[in-house]
Amino acid sequence: MEEIKMSPKELRMAIDNGKVLGQGMFGTVFTYKDKLIKLDKQLYSLLKGNHLSNFDWVIEHVYKYYQDDFNNRNQIEELVKRQPNVTLTKLPTGIVTLTDVNPRFMGISPGIIIPYHKDHENIKMLDAKDYKKLLTILKKLLLAVKELADNEISQEDLITMHSYRPSDYNVLYKGDTPQIIDLSGELIKTGKEFTDAKIMYYGLGNIILDYFKLNDLEFPISRDDVETLEQNQYLLEELERQTRGK
Repeated sequence: MEEIKMSPKELRMAIDNGKVLGQGMFGTVFTYKDKLIKLDKQLYSLLKGNHLSNFDWVIEHVYKYYQDDFNNRNQIEELVKRQPNVTLTKLPTGIVTLTDVNPRFMGISPGIIIPYHKDHENIKMLDAKDYKKLLTILKKLLLAVKELADNEISQEDLITMHSYRPSDYNVLYKGDTPQIIDLSGELIKTGKEFTDAKIMYYGLGNIILDYFKLNDLEFPISRDDVETLEQNQYLLEELERQTRGK
């Protein structure tokens, strides 16, 4: 597993030189050389907003009441171990750890190292009427999900559905190739945490069904009933059949 050791000053320099690509409930993602770092959101904000002389205070403030890693270190190690058998999805590669801090906080990991999918777009940007490209990407996405499941990895946040705005997807694409992202945290199940891939297949099925909806097609399966590989295969067959000749 890769490890990048940084002092608070070096981490601040990495933040200043990086470009923020996204921010979630708990983490901020920014560029670092040819990689990305997903950093504890609170730590990112405090390091970004404080003078260099206050860095010791920042670390003390953030880790005063808890001294846990930002992400489950065992989870990252499990994912790294599985990467050789996972060819269609790039998994996290390692962790960032703190150096040159109070001995109580030495070695704490405030962030993880993740691949940089440069020049990719979210699949929500796909033209829903470009049926050939849409089907190619969704079929490849099904293979990527199956490969994760076969290696006892479940991404349980492929889709976040909203009643008030379009769904969010943790899937990017470039050309006609998809890439699953956000593969760390509480919604990733692997190793001892993995039981089955039903939630991941549910997420994939609802992504596919979104394209039925965008094309005003008839749903062959209810959103709540999708939870298997076979059902997703059936959905793709139906999407291809209902768009044939259009």
